[in-house]
Amino acid sequence: MKTKQLYVTLFEKKEKNSIALINNISNDSEHHFWGACRDFAREILIKSNNWRWLSYRVDDFAILAQKNMQKKLQKWLFKAMLKCSKMPIDNLKSTILWLMDRFVAELKNLFDFRSKNFLDISKIDSMILYYSIDGGNYA
Repeated sequence: MKTKQLYVTLFEKKEKNSIALINNISNDSEHHFWGACRDFAREILIKSNNWRWLSYRVDDFAILAQKNMQKKLQKWLFKAMLKCSKMPIDNLKSTILWLMDRFVAELKNLFDFRSKNFLDISKIDSMILYYSIDGGNYA
């Protein structure tokens, strides 16, 4: 897990504390943290036989996982401040590790039929095939 250790070190030097990090990434969809999560997800998912296919398609679906997390970040922060959440905010390193692991879980949840944000991959691939044959005419 070289990627995880590298990014934790970089973000520890850049960010002041956990709350500042969460506020920055919840408001900025172009924050470097999201690119770090994508790199980490590729590294983790390629090691799993069941999820290897997703490691090659992280860029296709990462924006959905990112949007889901950005919607939830302030709620998670509020619950963590009340001490009724699993997200650690006392230690910046722990927060970064938790958020990166949560990003991978959000990606996986996109393809879990029990999840609220479930995507049916067979419908997505057929739509992409249809639009590529049609030449991108979305009329």
